[in-house]
Amino acid sequence: MIKISSVVIGVKSLNQSRSFYEHVLGITFSEFRPPFASFFLDGLEFNIEENSELRDPSWAKNYIGGRKGIAFAVSDIEQFLTNVKAFNGQIVQHSQKKPWGWIEAVIADQDGNEFLIEQKV
Repeated sequence: MIKISSVVIGVKSLNQSRSFYEHVLGITFSEFRPPFASFFLDGLEFNIEENSELRDPSWAKNYIGGRKGIAFAVSDIEQFLTNVKAFNGQIVQHSQKKPWGWIEAVIADQDGNEFLIEQKV
């Protein structure tokens, strides 16, 4: 048997990114001790981590920034996008209605980690 253990997202500073993840995703960290923090969303563990001397030299290049391949479903995408901007996030792609029945947008945290945001039509 195999299952997903956790999702890792790299950030430059946990303290600087904390409010983005707490307020935009509406999460509460179950653990917050730099260089590591974790939270659960819909039963899945997310680890938000800073680079450290314990990591491979290429860790930051591979984990901080870029498209993460994670999609978050929301009930009101326009309100969600307003909240993203209020907490120093970026709208990479504004909301667009897709033919498969979803409205989609792409956001990024302050370190350039990009996430797909979806609302079912």
